[in-house]
Amino acid sequence: MKATVITDKEFHTDLFQSLYIKVTEFLSSNNFETKKFDIGNDDLAFCTGCFGCWVKKPGECVMNDMMSDINLNFINSDTVIYLSPVIFGQFSANIKNALDRWLPNMLPFFIKRPDGSTMHPSRYKKYPYVLIIGYGNSISDEDSVLFRDVTKKHKKNAEVMLYRDSNTDITEELNKITAKKAGGHL
Repeated sequence: MKATVITDKEFHTDLFQSLYIKVTEFLSSNNFETKKFDIGNDDLAFCTGCFGCWVKKPGECVMNDMMSDINLNFINSDTVIYLSPVIFGQFSANIKNALDRWLPNMLPFFIKRPDGSTMHPSRYKKYPYVLIIGYGNSISDEDSVLFRDVTKKHKKNAEVMLYRDSNTDITEELNKITAKKAGGHL
């Protein structure tokens, strides 16, 4: 099985290092072939809303940056794990940018959700299992709730975890996840 891990290289703190070691040990012990992407301010352009990923190069972003490799690994992975610092209850700007640049993995049409809102339909039948782990030494309860809510609104099928302490053993939590491709929407 294949896994992709995406991190914000501008927040590689001691707590991040502890979390990263635990995540990669979990993936290794479960025989995942893992590819890591460390993204920073200069690695990804921001989505310009040009629709080139739908019109000019369907399924691929027209901007030539690290996101081309990330999206290729994303769609060919069984599991994708984002490690993001929790900043004011949300993920970092670099992780948000990477999440926004998923657009090529969707179709340009709109469908109606049960709650009445609209969304783009899936381009593919199956997508990787997505886990977004927020970390920080002093995440308040309010920021914890906000992080979970905002993340679930961005990625309905993503699982969310919080990592607040390097002494925390997240192996038990990681073992509960279904780390394989799944159907449905992004």
